[in-house]
Amino acid sequence: MEDKIVVNKITKLLATVMIVLGILITLTPLCLFGYYNYNVYTLKKETYGYLSNRGYEENEIKKIEVVNVKGPLLSSMVEFVDEPNVVYWYDKKDGEIVQIGIYESNDDYETKFKHVE
Repeated sequence: MEDKIVVNKITKLLATVMIVLGILITLTPLCLFGYYNYNVYTLKKETYGYLSNRGYEENEIKKIEVVNVKGPLLSSMVEFVDEPNVVYWYDKKDGEIVQIGIYESNDDYETKFKHVE
């Protein structure tokens, strides 16, 4: 009789542990995915805010795309309407958005960039 009670307790304990592990295994990737998307959204919004504070209007910005550069590091790629073949890279350093580089895709290195800081 006592053996059945002990077996039942062990079975309930194992079932509880398995359920908790299953929930953790399911929720961990969902939480990481949500955290990543939140960071992408935040950086995109902060980059747009930074450009707005610098005097750019919404219709001057063709697109802002956030990319995963290396590991957990995210950067913003900004393309302006008046320079469709030039991508300006922005990053967040010490809590501030800063321009870190320029990528030009048309091989015209004599071009004077319009949005260099």
